[in-house]
Amino acid sequence: MLDTTRQSQTQVIGIGSGKGGVGKTTFAVNLATVLNTQGKRVLIFDADLGLANIHIAFKNRVEGTMVDVLEGRKTLKEIVIETENGIHIVSGGNGLDEVLSINKQSATQIIQSFSELDGEYDYLIVDVSAGIDDNVMTFMAGCDHKIVLGTEEPSSIADAYALIKMLTKKEHITGLIYVPNKVRNSRNGQKLFESMNQIARKFLGESLQFIGSINFSSDYNQAWSRGVPAVSMGQSAIIERDYEELIEALDLIEVQSAPNRVSFFQ
Repeated sequence: MLDTTRQSQTQVIGIGSGKGGVGKTTFAVNLATVLNTQGKRVLIFDADLGLANIHIAFKNRVEGTMVDVLEGRKTLKEIVIETENGIHIVSGGNGLDEVLSINKQSATQIIQSFSELDGEYDYLIVDVSAGIDDNVMTFMAGCDHKIVLGTEEPSSIADAYALIKMLTKKEHITGLIYVPNKVRNSRNGQKLFESMNQIARKFLGESLQFIGSINFSSDYNQAWSRGVPAVSMGQSAIIERDYEELIEALDLIEVQSAPNRVSFFQ
């Protein structure tokens, strides 16, 4: 039986994908930006260990990574970076040494280290690396909301299902959220979700949760080159609407946490 008692006021949103290139980091950056404009205190943890690039989206320099924390050179608070718009970020590292230094035990230690920041943020967004390795499973399982991001590409659909299958069968997680990204319109987004949900129900015996989809916009590419979130460019009301509707739907989902699972801030 699940223990639904919240031990922290910080909501933790994990964002994973079966494959790279589906827009996961862009999604995290813009979600954080809209939450920030709503007056929320937001921290992004770039858990794409070895390939962390969230700082590039904000044009910030990394002063330390999670490897520094694990090896005792810095505290977690010492590696938190504040961006120009007030969003805080933590880098998981962007080099081969970081990849070699992280195992499942280290990932668990990283999750536990966030207790140092308990109560300082309204939201923690965990940008998890693509794939289905142990680190991905550990980080996703430690979040309140588990979002699997995918596109209409056949390879993305197959790999998103693989991640959903692993989280469902290996980690025994229910209530996964599937968010279609880069869709042509909301109707296509709904159709893609329904297709994935039908597959999950048929082969896994689990239903996915729908909170909306994100429409494609060329503004995202311009935003990366300019080092600003697309929603802050003020060029597309559709982009901001997508995230506002998604946040509203996400807030309606009750957070459930397993008492025997290592989770952020719990």
